[in-house]
Amino acid sequence: MFDIAPTATLDPVPSPLRADGGLVLSAEGLKTTENLQLAADGRTVLIPQPSQHVGDCLNWSSKKKHLVLFTVAWGALTADFVGAISSAPIIYQSMEWHISITEVNRPTSIVVLILGLFGLVWVPMVSYWGRAPVLFWTTVLGFCFTLGSALSKDYATFFVMRCFSAVFLTSAQTISLAFLKDMFFFHERARKIGLWASLYICSPYIGPMLGNFVVGKTHKWEDAYWMCVGVVGIQIILNFLFIDETWFNRKVSATDQPERPQTLSGRMSRLTGVWQLQNHGYFSTIKTTYQSLAMIILQPHFALISLSYFLVFCWIIGINITTAIIFATPIEYGGYGYNNVQLGYLHFSPIVGILIAEVFGHYFNDFLARRYIHRHRGIFEPEVRLWPVYIGVLFNIPGVVLVGQTVHKHWSVAGAAFGWGLFGFGIMLGSVVVTAYCLDSFPMAPAEVAAWLNLARTMGGFAVGFFQEPWGNKVGYDVSFGIQAGIIALSVVPVAIVHVYGHGMRLNTTKNYSKIF
Repeated sequence: MFDIAPTATLDPVPSPLRADGGLVLSAEGLKTTENLQLAADGRTVLIPQPSQHVGDCLNWSSKKKHLVLFTVAWGALTADFVGAISSAPIIYQSMEWHISITEVNRPTSIVVLILGLFGLVWVPMVSYWGRAPVLFWTTVLGFCFTLGSALSKDYATFFVMRCFSAVFLTSAQTISLAFLKDMFFFHERARKIGLWASLYICSPYIGPMLGNFVVGKTHKWEDAYWMCVGVVGIQIILNFLFIDETWFNRKVSATDQPERPQTLSGRMSRLTGVWQLQNHGYFSTIKTTYQSLAMIILQPHFALISLSYFLVFCWIIGINITTAIIFATPIEYGGYGYNNVQLGYLHFSPIVGILIAEVFGHYFNDFLARRYIHRHRGIFEPEVRLWPVYIGVLFNIPGVVLVGQTVHKHWSVAGAAFGWGLFGFGIMLGSVVVTAYCLDSFPMAPAEVAAWLNLARTMGGFAVGFFQEPWGNKVGYDVSFGIQAGIIALSVVPVAIVHVYGHGMRLNTTKNYSKIF
């Protein structure tokens, strides 16, 4: 391994590794690997090139990195777990507060909107205060409001507590990608995003599933939210045990790097934000962080990918929000008459689909990257990531159609479960590669990428929650879900445009905004 001079400022991506719109990730694309650090296989070039500073998280042990990865993935899980669990106890809340099920379900759609919008609030703070303290304090405040939800005695208080818990818990959804980018090398990120996303994408189903099991046995709506208190409480414990500040400013020379005491008290100072305030000049300015957040959505390749994600993800959120109403409706009124426990088991199907997609994508995404690199003499370009999106849509479309046909014609619920599982598979496959592509394209803005993708994901779901059921009742679920399938088919058009023209779009962004990204 090349010995870095103790006073040097290390270029994370040395010029020999920069290609025209791509990166050289394999030694076969280089004339010499002298002065470059390689992975254990002796071929893969490490990007960024790690320093030898004790504070550089690229040098952390695999165990420490994966404990932090699990912690931020659990944090991402908590937001949608708590947000989506409301479908489980709504009947009991409706009876206790003497209001309609539609009224009780209203906070759910508002929470979905908040989960998207407030990600844009926390992301700039990650850049000018630090990763660790934003995650820690938002989790603490989210815990307090989740506790308030469980203790609420009336609908108005419950509504307010639910909304404020979403404000703070959404933080981990958007900032966790920054932790992944900081800790892992370029060639590792797609797999780590897959591991993170397997919890993140499953969480809207795990929450209602377990919530229905709990409420179905205890018949108390509060018990579902006491479980949420426990889930967020676990996140606080994980923060205390494992989280450390991962931001390492590679533009600062080793001699000018602020000290990072490797003691418990030192880590606590970084977790709570004291160390960051003492070294505020080490982080970006407020102006720069907001400028980066605003400019990234204006880049055409990112905007097109976000549009595609919006057109696909909104429908699966809509299904999730209205599942309890559709399947719990009594048989005599055209429903399935499911009780809470039966509804809980129904949520297994998308979870199984998501987990199968993670296993498939874990290897297939790496296969695509390795094949491209081998065929192009060691050079990698992000557009190769996008091929699985088309595969995902081939599962999304029949999945949505099958759910609609099953509900409309009152077929066996196995049809809806299988269709939901197909949709879950496609969503997971697409989510990982979309996130990986955007992170590859904007490696210096990981939290910004996550925030806008999260907004694209939730904005559609917020709207669909209001019209999914009345739309289906008016035109028939076979028609409404068929139209949704058509929109999903159209979602590949923006991806195809990026696939063809993304190279030039990225070069233009690099040329015009090199100081920002």
